[in-house]
Amino acid sequence: MRRVSDHAQAMTVKVDAEVLEELPSQLYRLRTASQQLIVGHPVGAAERNYVRLLKGDQVEVELSPLDPARGRIVRKR
Repeated sequence: MRRVSDHAQAMTVKVDAEVLEELPSQLYRLRTASQQLIVGHPVGAAERNYVRLLKGDQVEVELSPLDPARGRIVRKR
């Protein structure tokens, strides 16, 4: 299993986003408050508990430090 270093984890940025559409393989197209389009996938409790995300839902996303166009959906607001 791959572990994220403390440095890389500290560089993640949390932003609020809106779900625009559902893509295959549990991916979602999201729009941040700054109008940036990103692709995200649910992690943690959202994935394990099959939290349903619909168009228009507000979510909190951790952006990847290596690719700011991809992120992890950490919770639904």
